[in-house]
Amino acid sequence: MNILTALAYNESLLKRGSDPERQAIALAWLFHPVGDIHQPLHTAQLFTVDYPQGDRGGNEICIRVTQAGQPMDLHRFWDGVITTSHNLTRLQNAAKTLRTRQEFQRSQLTELANGDFESWAKESYEIATKIAYRNGGRIRIPKSGAMDCAMVAAVPLLPAGYIVSASRIADSRMILAGYRLADLLMRVVGG
Repeated sequence: MNILTALAYNESLLKRGSDPERQAIALAWLFHPVGDIHQPLHTAQLFTVDYPQGDRGGNEICIRVTQAGQPMDLHRFWDGVITTSHNLTRLQNAAKTLRTRQEFQRSQLTELANGDFESWAKESYEIATKIAYRNGGRIRIPKSGAMDCAMVAAVPLLPAGYIVSASRIADSRMILAGYRLADLLMRVVGG
């Protein structure tokens, strides 16, 4: 099972309208994968000489955001680029701010025409390969067996402009995920 089959399976459970307990679980399981499929490094893996078994979606690549910052893996950076807050009020305010931006109005988001899960994954894959991995892996300092990036010597800084680009992408992916989740819920539970 992968994210595409999990989404399709849980959508079908909701559409069939059988057991309420199973439907509740299926509904909960739609929320997480819809968000995950919009995070670029959840849809790609780098395979190179350094990563013959793959880099686990950036989990094996060490980076540093600032010179004084702690090293982290690339996947963690992309997971946290949206927000690292657990404060519900702060998250709600961030969501409201994004929703009011002109470029994020529903009518401006041509990507919303792609309603199938595979299209969403392909969008994220393209972002991962072209931007997150910098066209084939120019960001690739391996952990080399270390359990944590803090144990890796000479972890490089992200390239100039990378953080700004990643933030813009994360904002867009988060808005798309929200609209798409709402549309999916309307399809499966009505309203």
